[in-house]
Amino acid sequence: MDRHLEKEGKLVLSGCLIINDKREVLLLKRKDHNHYETPGGKVRLAEISKEITINDLSKTAERETYEELGRDIFLDKLVYFEKIEFKIPDGRNAIANKFLTKVIHGVPQVNEPERFSEIKWIPMERLNEEPISPDLKLLLPKIKEKLLKNKK
Repeated sequence: MDRHLEKEGKLVLSGCLIINDKREVLLLKRKDHNHYETPGGKVRLAEISKEITINDLSKTAERETYEELGRDIFLDKLVYFEKIEFKIPDGRNAIANKFLTKVIHGVPQVNEPERFSEIKWIPMERLNEEPISPDLKLLLPKIKEKLLKNKK
C-alpha cells in the first residue's frame, strides 16, 4: 500500500479544476459522501522530491485525474490555481491543491464506478446550487474572483 504525504498533520491532496469553453467545471459525484468533487486525490510519498514542489503536485493531480476519468482523454497543461485547507468528511484535516486544465481530446468517463456514481459538467456560476465537496465550497470565492470576473 502506498504511503501518503502529510504536512503538519494535514493530508496533502492534489486535483484538477477541469473547465470547458462553456465555463463549466467537470465534477464527479462521490457515492460515499453524496457530493460532487474535482478529480484528484492523495499525494503519495513516492511522488515527491525532498521538498514538495508544484511539479510534484501537478504529477499527482494528473495521475489521479487519468485514474478517475480514464486514459482515453488528453489534458492541457496543468496550471496551479489555489491551495485550500479544509476538513475532509471523515474529520481529518487536509490541504487541497488545485490545478486548472481542460480536456483537449477524448470524453471523460467515470473510471472508478465503485467510488463515483456520475460525472457532470456544472456551470461555474451554479456551483453553489449543487452538493459540492468542502474544499470546493471554500474555493468558490476564488473561482468567482479569478475565473468569472472577466465573464462580461
